[in-house]
Amino acid sequence: MPTIKQRITITATGDLERILDAQARLHPDLSPSALVAMLVERGHAASTEAIGREALVRGLAGTQSYPVDYLGGLREEWPD
Repeated sequence: MPTIKQRITITATGDLERILDAQARLHPDLSPSALVAMLVERGHAASTEAIGREALVRGLAGTQSYPVDYLGGLREEWPD
């Protein structure tokens, strides 16, 4: 079918072939092209979520500040 959208050619070898076979069993109603599109969308969603999680952790890192000699005070509480 004619289209102005970019077309991508992928050769299903090795791991990709195994992944597509497994997904075809889970989604027998989808064509190979639809399976690839679904996997790309899921991968993008997962990586976007991971990037957001990493940004959150980086944003929170170092926000807890302790008073000067906090550890020294804790150590003084330890029994000898």
